[in-house]
Amino acid sequence: MKRTLLYLLLTSIFVNSFHSQYFYTTSLSNGNPGGLNMDDEYPLGSGLDASWDVLLPAGSSSPVWSAIDSIPFPFTFNNNFVDQFKVSSSGVLTFDINSTIIPGFSNATIPDPAIPNNSVMVWGLEGTGSNDNIVTKTFGNPGGQQFWVFFSSYTAGSWSYWSIVLEEGSNKIYIVDQRHSGSAAPAITAGIQIDSANAVMVTGSPSLSNLAGTDPSPSDNHYYEFTYGTQNSLDVSGVDFVNEPYLHLNDAPYSINGVFRNLGLDTIINMKINYSINGGNMVSEYISNLNIGSYQDDTSSFNTLWNPTNAGTYDIAIWADSLNGGSDMDNSNDTLHKNLHVFDISTQRIPLLETFASSTSQFSVTGNTDLHNILSTNQNDYTLVKYPMSWPSPGDPYYTLEGRQRRLYYSINTVPRIVNNGIVQFNPIGFTQQEFDDAKDLYSFMNLSAEYSVGGQTIDISVNIDPLCNTSGIWDNLVLHTAVYERTTYNNSSVNGEIEFYNIMKKMIPDASGTSLSNLSGPNNPTTVNLTYTFNGLYNLPAGSDTPIDHTFENSVEDFQNLGVAVWIQDVETKYVLQSSEGSIVTSSFELDKKEIKVFPNPSSEFVNIILPLNHRASTLEIFDVIGNIIFSEKIIQSKNNYKINIADFSNGIYQIVISSKDKIVTEKLEVCK
Repeated sequence: MKRTLLYLLLTSIFVNSFHSQYFYTTSLSNGNPGGLNMDDEYPLGSGLDASWDVLLPAGSSSPVWSAIDSIPFPFTFNNNFVDQFKVSSSGVLTFDINSTIIPGFSNATIPDPAIPNNSVMVWGLEGTGSNDNIVTKTFGNPGGQQFWVFFSSYTAGSWSYWSIVLEEGSNKIYIVDQRHSGSAAPAITAGIQIDSANAVMVTGSPSLSNLAGTDPSPSDNHYYEFTYGTQNSLDVSGVDFVNEPYLHLNDAPYSINGVFRNLGLDTIINMKINYSINGGNMVSEYISNLNIGSYQDDTSSFNTLWNPTNAGTYDIAIWADSLNGGSDMDNSNDTLHKNLHVFDISTQRIPLLETFASSTSQFSVTGNTDLHNILSTNQNDYTLVKYPMSWPSPGDPYYTLEGRQRRLYYSINTVPRIVNNGIVQFNPIGFTQQEFDDAKDLYSFMNLSAEYSVGGQTIDISVNIDPLCNTSGIWDNLVLHTAVYERTTYNNSSVNGEIEFYNIMKKMIPDASGTSLSNLSGPNNPTTVNLTYTFNGLYNLPAGSDTPIDHTFENSVEDFQNLGVAVWIQDVETKYVLQSSEGSIVTSSFELDKKEIKVFPNPSSEFVNIILPLNHRASTLEIFDVIGNIIFSEKIIQSKNNYKINIADFSNGIYQIVISSKDKIVTEKLEVCK
């Protein structure tokens, strides 16, 4: 009898596996599938973008079906065309629109008779609360759109956000784990049920818990990808290069380092890895003693080095074959191509340091302190921009949507965090001189400078870009980013004890996408980019990050005479920053005539004399260090025009003297050299 039951059980499992026409994979990085949906995850009417459509409103005390809705593009489920669906308040989407079965709130293992045929589910959610809405929205361009069915602020112990996503063209289905209360304890059945005998279910179901956290942005999201068909047993793809995309010829030969992903069912024990340059001779090497499980990555370095003899752009291809002694069963995804750019001339690198922190984070205090301790000994050798972030709640009041875009670009989900030259990311707590040197010692292949002027609430910026090399095709993905920051802010102080904040980004010009440099060429062909921006309205201090500054009618600039400019050139695809620079203020509609201001001796070691015109109307004299700290401040008496300032305690470096009145400003650089 036991043998019979065991036989029946095994037969059932076999049949279930054999007849299920879908297999699933889990996302290997955080975010939403394809990156099309970048909307924040909030309740309907309380932060969710207003473009979402309500499919099933809140307030159902027992499980109910939504109205029947249409899929906005051609779609096949289980190889059959479907164009309509309905969704239950218990987390089940079905294409069987005539089914009268309503799945209950209590979930179970699938297949289950409580589930209609041809269904996709995050079964175990409850739509009983006043904010529990099912909403829909379409993202992307025709041919590759995604249709999202979003369970907004649904309940699973506490509030819990999930989505079911249909994708045009691929006919893939995604289940997206998005956002959850810290007290939520979802126990979800995630999967697809074809009929009462056939289903595919995510491992961990019916007690599948969340991997995403409380972050309302997509940056910590996790998803499960369902594909129609049968998963191959042997399938490996080249997915990434470890090499930096910009190289100096003097460093040749180079090691080629590739990342390979096992997309098959079988664990890879051995394989042959290959690379070629510009479609030339293939370099092949066998590697063994591997243990690459399904959907795991392996980073391999080729023993055969690449030794280019000339500068230029090279197409590098990597792929794997001879998997466990057998053939790769899907050659369509084998090969990764990437351009590596080799230069034979370089210039001094000015590293870009982008910092993500918040005045509501105690850890940000230590991170800022450790960072500035290193920067204070490396003045004029870096470009620094700080983005206030939206957590811990209520977040920094100077949080901006453009700062959010930079965070999402780098997949930042903790504070404090620092990004070095776009490619190295770490916690600034414990920041070392070696880490700074590593950022500075990279080669750069262009000169970059900027000048700016401030008049009223308008800033005008002129950026000069001078590529040193002429390599065709290299500049296609480059973007100029321009960030206007305030050297020192005070009003955004919150709960972490900090009272001064430095280099706080106020506006990216024209926006966070930057200015395309697709027409850039060199050498001996410098390009000038002119930008202007007027801060609108009056100053406003938001209560928190839930209501960030709206630049269409307000601003968060405490002092327009204290603005700085940072510029950098970045490869959008690789995120590599080729060069950066701090802007120099050169003129202003506020300014006094610089010819009337005398600063001497300059450079100086002990004292500096500042002579103002006899009929001046200046009211304040301030001296700033390179990171925006006020080192000296004095009220100016209109009857006095000669000021002698003791700078004996100043450290060596460059300082900025700022002389201002109610509507005028003049700046001069001061070099302290002892």
